[in-house]
Amino acid sequence: MEKFDPLKMVELVKVEDPDSEGGLTLVFNDNKQVKIKIVDGKLVSVVS
Repeated sequence: MEKFDPLKMVELVKVEDPDSEGGLTLVFNDNKQVKIKIVDGKLVSVVS
């Protein structure tokens, strides 16, 4: 869960559902993003 530490107490400003890749993107202040999608039946998240 350490990969989500940069997002603690950061305001969520936009939700893209579905995003361009067919998943879900959460956009936070400072242009931080979490991309969520299902790959091979498992939930995968990427923080950028």
